[in-house]
Amino acid sequence: MRGPWVPELVTSTSSMLPWVTLLCLAPAIRSNGPPRAVLTLEPPWFNVLHGDNVTLTCEGFQTPGQGSIEWFHNGSAIPIHQDSYFIPAVNVENSGEYQCRTQHGDLSNSVKLQVSSDSLLLQAERLEFIEGGTMILRCHSWKSKPLHKVTYYHNDKALKFHNQTFNHIVRQVNHTHSGSYYCQANIGNTTHTSTAVIITVRGGKLSPAKVFIITLFQVVLIAIMAAVALYY
Repeated sequence: MRGPWVPELVTSTSSMLPWVTLLCLAPAIRSNGPPRAVLTLEPPWFNVLHGDNVTLTCEGFQTPGQGSIEWFHNGSAIPIHQDSYFIPAVNVENSGEYQCRTQHGDLSNSVKLQVSSDSLLLQAERLEFIEGGTMILRCHSWKSKPLHKVTYYHNDKALKFHNQTFNHIVRQVNHTHSGSYYCQANIGNTTHTSTAVIITVRGGKLSPAKVFIITLFQVVLIAIMAAVALYY
């Protein structure tokens, strides 16, 4: 006569737990080569006006005092070896893609810088946002001249009016926030309108580790259901 199946199944499932734990930890302990350097931009706006000051900072593991950081502009090496690259009074020639690499690290993420010669600019940290994040827009004038009667527009619809300069902040963005943005403001007695910036909001994505765990859970669940079906 057969014994009860429940204890047998519990024993079988328990024996799988160490393997399940190791598999879940695999993404965290797997080595993908040297660590990647991280490149950041300050101020954080990807688009700036000519004459603005910009600082790029390269963060990553390196031997102290070696001065071995490499910098690249549009794929070409530039003679900078400090961890920060300060660009005073940027011009159109400074536009492009920047990357860096530390002595013991891999090539960093790319940072794009767009320099405009306009009088008024709508600034954004990037052109793509993930759903649920925060979007900050800034109406910026050449040489930071005082602005008055600042209005932000989304798809030609006025959003907010400020008598002076204030950032436009959207928390918890979703797909309805995609589209064309620009600002209008007075510099002295003259009204200026910025060039439109196209912003896209994309749906949130699961990390590879979460996808792996969900898939593993589904496989284990199917295996348990199959074992129960075979027993009966």
